[in-house]
Amino acid sequence: MQWNKVYHGDCDKILPQLENEGIVFDLILTDPPYNLNKDFGNATDQLSLEEFLSTTRVRLSICRNLLSNNGSIIWFGIHHYIGYIQVMMYELGLYYRRMNIWHYENGFSRSKKSPATQYEPFLWFSKSNAHWVYNADDVRVPYKSSSRLKTPVYYSGKDGARKAWQPNPNGSLRGDIWSFPTLAGKRFAKEKTDHPTQKPEALITELIKAYCPKNAEGKYEGTILDPFHGSGTLGVCCEKLNRQGHNIKWIGIELEEKWCNIANQRLSSVLNPD
Repeated sequence: MQWNKVYHGDCDKILPQLENEGIVFDLILTDPPYNLNKDFGNATDQLSLEEFLSTTRVRLSICRNLLSNNGSIIWFGIHHYIGYIQVMMYELGLYYRRMNIWHYENGFSRSKKSPATQYEPFLWFSKSNAHWVYNADDVRVPYKSSSRLKTPVYYSGKDGARKAWQPNPNGSLRGDIWSFPTLAGKRFAKEKTDHPTQKPEALITELIKAYCPKNAEGKYEGTILDPFHGSGTLGVCCEKLNRQGHNIKWIGIELEEKWCNIANQRLSSVLNPD
């Protein structure tokens, strides 16, 4: 297998091949079909509940084996089924780190019989319960008020002495709500493809920055796998970071040739901007 490449094929066949070759990944970051009858050009999103769960368990089992010792898995889902997937990860011996939320306010509601959907959950589990990667300072968010930087917080230490906490100039620590708009409207016309569940580059880039290992020089230098590569956002984000001096190795797997072609077109525009 070669790095930094989109593989056209069935991940249920390619994942065991990666395992047999002894390839491991520091991060598996993926957005699989949610089983909501979306049209990806095939029937992978139209399974019975029993088949969806059994197929997901097999995939997760192999993904666990593909993780490096300090590796993590970020798995997007939907509120309908995310509880099943969380239990599977526990049962497979992975270690729960957090249920995160991708929050957006520009989603489209098709029904007045239930609240409008404004979020999608994604699970973070690690291979080890002692060591994992989370680059907290790389994904800080701006304070809600600019005056926050000017105002230290005073508190009493264990010895009773008055101490001051100074706000970090790079912002506050990120919480588990990741707010990024969907790719709707003219604002994202250049980024949006025909893929029905394409994630924003801004969100995926931030996740890479949070969970990808870094070298001694502070550059991202890990291995990342996306078994459901879709329109290629993971690869595009990795290559944009690599053009900034990082050294991320990644592999994307996609079943449909249409999406592979779109992914490669997007990659070409990054690698050959002129």
